[in-house]
Amino acid sequence: MKTTKACGSLLAGCLLVLALARVNAAENWVAYSASPTGSKVKIDGTSTLHAWTMESQLVSGKMEFEPGFKLDPSLKPGKVNARAQISMPVRQFKSTKDAMDQVMQQAMKEPQFPKIEYRLTELVLKEAPKMPEGPYPFDSKGELVIAGVTNKIAMPITLLRVSPTRVKVSGSTDLKMTDYGVTPPAPKLALGALKTGDDIKITFDWVANQRADAAKAP
Repeated sequence: MKTTKACGSLLAGCLLVLALARVNAAENWVAYSASPTGSKVKIDGTSTLHAWTMESQLVSGKMEFEPGFKLDPSLKPGKVNARAQISMPVRQFKSTKDAMDQVMQQAMKEPQFPKIEYRLTELVLKEAPKMPEGPYPFDSKGELVIAGVTNKIAMPITLLRVSPTRVKVSGSTDLKMTDYGVTPPAPKLALGALKTGDDIKITFDWVANQRADAAKAP
């Protein structure tokens, strides 16, 4: 009986040590949180009448890199352990016309799915930057959620250190609305129906600040 209790206590102790180790490892990750200013996301599309653009400057979320990560010339090409969760309110995307904004929000089912979300799953540095200060070119893979539909996407991105504690992540990708269950709007106008093209392009600059306690670490 004593042996059984001792084994149980030893097992519990080992599990506790492992749990604490995981917590400490997570705390040592280099973390960046969205800056309240400087970010911009743009959606470009076409229609039978004219090209159109919608923009938002509200991008929330965070990006984390493995312990010891530094965006400097010491970084070697290859896979980088990183993770990110980003979200953008659909209602914050604006064009120059309120009517178009309402049509697009309806098409994207904004009341049921108020946010566009992205989760990074893989990040690979392609090559050393041409200049020591960057930008650093990466290939990325992730999951993009629009109108409640999740698709895996791959796109090239760049990371640029704009200050010792501030980075800018930039990139673009081509999408089809119908891949996310969004029907391209075709609102009726006085001169007939305006048909929106299925193809869109998303371009972004996301600015994030390094967490204060991480920035002070040696």
